[in-house]
Amino acid sequence: MAELVTTDTPAAAPAEGAPPIPGDVAELIRARVGELPAPLVERLFRSSLALDRLPGPDSSRPDSSDPADAADLPAAEAVPVGRLGGLPALPVGTAWPEAGGRPMQLLAQLDCAALATAFRSTGPGAEGWPLPAEGLLLFFHDEWLSDFTGRGCRVLHVPAGAAPRPAPAVEQGAPVVPAVPVRAAWALSAPSYQDQELERLFPDDFLVAFDLAQDLAERLLRPEVRLLGWCDTDTGRPEGHRPLLQIGSGALAVDWGECVNVSFWISDEDFAAGRLDRVRHGFEVA
Repeated sequence: MAELVTTDTPAAAPAEGAPPIPGDVAELIRARVGELPAPLVERLFRSSLALDRLPGPDSSRPDSSDPADAADLPAAEAVPVGRLGGLPALPVGTAWPEAGGRPMQLLAQLDCAALATAFRSTGPGAEGWPLPAEGLLLFFHDEWLSDFTGRGCRVLHVPAGAAPRPAPAVEQGAPVVPAVPVRAAWALSAPSYQDQELERLFPDDFLVAFDLAQDLAERLLRPEVRLLGWCDTDTGRPEGHRPLLQIGSGALAVDWGECVNVSFWISDEDFAAGRLDRVRHGFEVA
């Protein structure tokens, strides 16, 4: 069995609290690490929303018109929450986000009220929705993926009922990510062996964290698009940050070259304060 972490090693639960753990997952954890460390591992779990395109040929990616290709979300009552891609509903008076003098590209436009509904109605209902409860969340990024400092993205909260402004001329004439309507459902999210929060629980045996993370990855849903939760990929983790949104290249009709996913990261401090203006850009190259 794994040696329990000493009492002076941090093992704090996430800001939104630890969600309930299904019995089969709890048994898996105890079988891998033993009874004493298991509650500390369970405290690290986070709630998230798994996003998937709405089934049906009208909302399919260009390379697939079969509704059966849509991934199975953990609840049949998954809620429509907006779309990936398309042109954003930026309000009048709001500057279009830019990178290197170029208008950034919209990756997602999500309805906050629908997200909150999906979070509460398809999950265990034990936690509060941690993001804005009305309006839209717009996720922009620099499609050139040329900024390795993390500044190549913006997340904007647009109040409900704000009048939209037109797109910049250069954006109107440039290729836009094809719009993909999406639905969402609550999903449990576990840390990876690459997350220090899990690794710190087993300072004397890294393989315990590695093997446990592998077990959990095989047991839990790993969606192509995830809002909140833990990082599902090998993207570098900015210290003190958590993923806000992760989008795999397979979810969109895009050509990112060797880039296989894009992510938006928020500091724990900003997440707790509901501050979205300092989100960082991340991406993984295969």
